[in-house]
Amino acid sequence: MKNFLDKITDFVLTILKPFLRLAVRLTFDIETSGYKINKKREPFILIGNHVTTWDAFIVSYDINYPIRFLATEISFLDFGKRITMGWLARTIKKRVGKSDTLAMRQMLSYIEKGYAIGFFPEGDDTFDGETLDIYSNTGRFLKLCNLDIILVKSKGTHLHNPRWADNHAKRKKIFTETEILLTKEDLKSLSAEEVKLKVEKAIYHNDYEWQRQNMINYARKNKAEGIERLIYYCNKCGSVLSVFGNGSNIECRKCGVIGRINDYGFIEDNKFDNLVDYNKDQYKHIEEVIKSEFSFDITLNIIDFKKVKNIKQGKYKLKYKDKELLLYGEKDFIFKFENIKYPTKTMKNSFSFDYDEISYNITDCRHINVLYEINRYLNGSYK
Repeated sequence: MKNFLDKITDFVLTILKPFLRLAVRLTFDIETSGYKINKKREPFILIGNHVTTWDAFIVSYDINYPIRFLATEISFLDFGKRITMGWLARTIKKRVGKSDTLAMRQMLSYIEKGYAIGFFPEGDDTFDGETLDIYSNTGRFLKLCNLDIILVKSKGTHLHNPRWADNHAKRKKIFTETEILLTKEDLKSLSAEEVKLKVEKAIYHNDYEWQRQNMINYARKNKAEGIERLIYYCNKCGSVLSVFGNGSNIECRKCGVIGRINDYGFIEDNKFDNLVDYNKDQYKHIEEVIKSEFSFDITLNIIDFKKVKNIKQGKYKLKYKDKELLLYGEKDFIFKFENIKYPTKTMKNSFSFDYDEISYNITDCRHINVLYEINRYLNGSYK
């Protein structure tokens, strides 16, 4: 049974929903299709491909049903998001990569109260436009919930709002398709691994392959600026951390212009016409990156998850060398990659991780992908 806080939250969200829908409509032109969710139906699990911080609003845009979304605790470090996600939307916090029995109990409690549960099996947003791997325990979790699984897949959202970009398109067309992916009866007859594989296949999406068939104009201001959040390797001269965006041009500090992003999101004048293929190719050179040295300025924070806040340690010069991060500032730090745990790049300018039982958050960082990918290669996936 819903408690007083649940009822108050539901009432406030009902009042605010028209304004939230207006905010979404002012940002995106959403075209919805597929299964229509009856507000009188029993609770369900809502899943989708993870593209942007707007995803919870996008997938629930055409749904008139109370939903509680699951989100990484890192998202709550932002004060504004802590208010809207935690106090208002009653979003369920979960640590990335860690078993979280409290979050599981909260989800089951909300289901008993008649809420649907929404989550994104990838955990992190895609930075290049292709769906990421999903968590290995996805199938077990869904079988435990024993509810219908409803999929809302978004298309065009990455090209509209690239995760890496400084600037996004303004109210261009994106699409969502809704379907009942698995019924609770299906879950009973499938193994956890079979459920995971079906979810993995169903949510997969490559925005560039989709765009080849649709060719929607996603014109943005200074379309390449922010590209250094994703690209760490120049595919023309082989230099590391030399690529940056200048207007619509992708430039290298050593060899000049290496490409240009057009109004449809594709790359011109490079051997790859899209960032999915570019990203896969640069990862093939990750051993060269690991053998290199580089440095840049960052802000270091220690995360207090009890108070849900960053405790700022100050400005630092981050230097990478020999599989270590060396941070020079008021107090020097050395982080060996072999001991880094639970890395996440959920926020576009931050790289967070655990080290010796302490949670750190590197912010004001425009090179998070290189840190994440070095860790992935050396330590494997945390999923």
